[in-house]
Amino acid sequence: MTVSTEIIRVRRASDVAAAAAAGAAALREGKLVGFPTETVYGIAAVASRPEAMRRLRKIKSRPRHPFTVHLGSPEEVARYIAHLPGAGRRLIERTWPGPVTVLAATKGRLADKAINTRQLRKVLCARRVIGLRCPDEPVAAAMLSAVDEPVVAPSANVRGAPSPHTGEQVAAALDGKIDLLIDAGSTRFGTDSSIVRLTGTDWQVVREGAVGRQALADAMRVRIVFVCTGNTCRSPMAAGLARAMLADRLGCSVGQLAGKGYEVSSAGVFAAGGSPATAEARQAAGKFGADLSGHRSQKMGAELIKSADMVLCMTQTHVEAVRRVARSAGTKIRRLDEAADIPDPVGGGAAVYRKTATKIRQALRNVLGKHIL
Repeated sequence: MTVSTEIIRVRRASDVAAAAAAGAAALREGKLVGFPTETVYGIAAVASRPEAMRRLRKIKSRPRHPFTVHLGSPEEVARYIAHLPGAGRRLIERTWPGPVTVLAATKGRLADKAINTRQLRKVLCARRVIGLRCPDEPVAAAMLSAVDEPVVAPSANVRGAPSPHTGEQVAAALDGKIDLLIDAGSTRFGTDSSIVRLTGTDWQVVREGAVGRQALADAMRVRIVFVCTGNTCRSPMAAGLARAMLADRLGCSVGQLAGKGYEVSSAGVFAAGGSPATAEARQAAGKFGADLSGHRSQKMGAELIKSADMVLCMTQTHVEAVRRVARSAGTKIRRLDEAADIPDPVGGGAAVYRKTATKIRQALRNVLGKHIL
C-alpha cells in the first residue's frame, strides 16, 4: 500500500526553522523531500544515498543524467570548484543566493576531498561539468545548510509536466512518491531558474528563466578604470596594455571586448580633458601591441569611479585621491602594483617609457589572472 506524503505547511516566518529542520532530518535519513525555492518547487535527495537517487531518477524518468547540486550558501561553491573563471565569480557574487544555475567545469575533481570520490563525481557530474544552484528562499537555505552531504534537486514534477510553483501542485502530482513536502505556498518567481554555462573564459546562457539574458550579461561584466595624474602617460598605457592582454587571453579583437563583458578606461586625478597620450607612451605601448592613437584624457570623477568594478591606481597618492572623491568605493580601489608605486615617466626618454610599460605589464599579469579572468 502506498503511504501518503507527509506535508508540513509554512505560512509564517516562525514556521521556517522547524520545517527546515524536519526537511534536513528526512534528507539525512535517505528520504525524498519536496521543498520550495524562489523559482519552482524541487525534490531534494542526498546524492550519496543510492536508494534515494534510484527513486528520484524513477520519478524524473532520468536514468543517468546528473541533477543540479543545491547549496545553502554561496560560500559552499568552494567545496565543488577550486577555481571559477572571473565571469563565474562575478555572476555568483552578484546573483547568489538567487534564481541562477551555474554549469561549471570540475577538471575531473571536486575541491573538497571529503566529497571527491569516484562515486559522487559520477552522480554529480557529466563530462566533468557540475550544475550548482543557491536558492534565495528561507526554508531551502536553512534546510540545505543543515545537511553536510551534497544535496541534488530537480524540479518537483514528472517528465513532460510543467514545473510546479505551489505546494498544492506538488502534492497533486507526487503524493506517495516523495516522503515529505514542505508547502510554503506560491514561489516568488513562478518560473524556472536561468542557466549559465561557464567555458574557460567564455560563457553561454543555456536557459533564460527568472533572470533575463541582458541582466545575466551585466552580472558578469567587469569595468576597470586605471588612474594616474594627467591621463596622458601611465594610465592610458595601462588601459591599452590591459585591452591587448585581455583580447589575447580571450581569443578576440580589442573591439570585441565590450561584447564579452570587459570594459576598460582610464582617467587622471588632475587631467585636462581631451589630450592625447604622449608620443612616448604611444610608442612604448605599441611595442607590446597596444594602440593608444584614439586615447583622449579625462578627469577622474565620482560617477566614473562609482560605475567601476575595479579602480587601479599608479601610486598610493592616487589611491588616496580617488578615495577622497568616492569615499564609499571601498576595496575596489587599489594600486596596480600592490608592492610599489609605478613612477611617472614624464621627462624621461624612450627607454624610461619602455621600462614603465614593462612594469605595468608585469603588474597586469598578476591582476588580470587573480581578479579579472
